[in-house]
Amino acid sequence: MNNFSDLFNSIDLSKIDFFFFSLFFLVSICGLLILASASMHFSDSVTGLPFNMLLKQSIHFVIGFMLLIVIGFTPLSVWERFDRLLLFFGMFLLLLVFIPGIGVEVNGANRWIRIGGFGLQPSEVMKFISIIYISAYSVRRITDLQTHWFGFFKPAFLIILVVSLILLQPDLGTSVVILATVLGILFLAGVHLKQFLLVLFLALTGILALIVFVPWRWERIISFTDPWSDPFGTGYQLTLSLMSIGRGDWFGVGLGEGLMKMGYLPDAQTDFIYSVLVEEIGLLGGIVIISLLFGLAFRCFYIAKQALIKNQYFGFFAAYGVAILLGLHTFINVGVASGLLPTKGLTLPFISYGGTNLLVMCSLIGLVLRIDYEAKVAMPVANVSRRASF
Repeated sequence: MNNFSDLFNSIDLSKIDFFFFSLFFLVSICGLLILASASMHFSDSVTGLPFNMLLKQSIHFVIGFMLLIVIGFTPLSVWERFDRLLLFFGMFLLLLVFIPGIGVEVNGANRWIRIGGFGLQPSEVMKFISIIYISAYSVRRITDLQTHWFGFFKPAFLIILVVSLILLQPDLGTSVVILATVLGILFLAGVHLKQFLLVLFLALTGILALIVFVPWRWERIISFTDPWSDPFGTGYQLTLSLMSIGRGDWFGVGLGEGLMKMGYLPDAQTDFIYSVLVEEIGLLGGIVIISLLFGLAFRCFYIAKQALIKNQYFGFFAAYGVAILLGLHTFINVGVASGLLPTKGLTLPFISYGGTNLLVMCSLIGLVLRIDYEAKVAMPVANVSRRASF
C-alpha cells in the first residue's frame, strides 16, 4: 500500500491532459445514456430486466476506468520490454476460441472464450497488443525497417498470422481495422514505399477474395449498393437503419422514444446503435457524438506529435496507432449505419454494448494519457536538425 501511495504521489497531476480525459469521460457517459435507451427493449425480452445490459456495461466501465488508471501509472518502458511476450499471449488467446468447452460459438462465429463465468473476446484484446508490439518493434528495428525488406516483412508476417486467426473466427471487420492500424504505424516508421504498397496490395487482394468467394459476404456487398431491392432479405438491416436515421430528422424524436429498437432493427445496441442515436437525439446529436470521438482521435495525433518532439518514439508510434484505430472504428461504424460502407460487425467506441471492447478502449485511453505525461516530464530536447530516420 505504501508503494502504491508513493507511486501516486510521484505523479504530477498538473501534467495530465485533462482536456483529453474530459473528452473520454463525456463520450463515455453519453454512451451509457444512449445504451440505456437502445438496449432496454432487447434486454427486457431476453432477460426480463430492462436495464440488465446497462448494468453490465456500467460494471465494465468501472473496471475499464480502473484499467485506465493502472495503465496510466505504468511506465512505457514496461510495454516496450514485454511487447513480444504480449503478442504471443494474444495469439494464445486467439487459439483458445477454437477449443471446445472454452471457446463460445454465437451465431456461427467463434469469437469469445469463457472461463469460470468470465467472458472475453480475444480479437478485441489484440487491438491493444498489436499497437504495443508494432510500436515497440518500430523503435527497436527502425534501421532495419528503413533499409531491409526482411525488417518490414518480419512484423508484417506476424500480424498477418494474427489477422488470419481472427479471420477464421470469422471477423473480417476487426481484421481490417488491426491490419490498417499496423500498416499505418509501419508507414510512419519510414518503410520503403514499394514494400508498403506491395503489402497493401496483397492485403486488399486477400480481403477482396474473402468477399468474392464467400457467398454471404458478397450478398452484403450487393445489398449495400441497393438495399431497397431486397428490403426484407439481404437489405433488411440497412433499410431499417436508414429509416431510423430518417425518422430522427435534425432534433430526434426524444431520448427513449425511438421505434426501430423495439425489435425491428437487429443489433440496435451494438453495430447499429448510431441509427438509434440519430433517431432519438437527431442528426445534430449524432454529429456531436462523432465530433467527440474524432476529437479524441485528433487529440491523440497532437499528443503523438508532442512525444516526437521529445524523442519519445514509442509514444509517438503508439499514440498514432490509437488515433488511427479510434478514427477507423468510428468511420466504419457510422459509414455502415448510414449506408456509406458495406455491413461490418464493428462497434461504435464507448457507445455500443460490448464489455471487452470497452475495456480495451479504456486501456488505450490510459496508454495515451501515459504517453502525454512522459512527454511532458521528459527533459527538453536541443533544437538540432534531425534525420528522417529519427
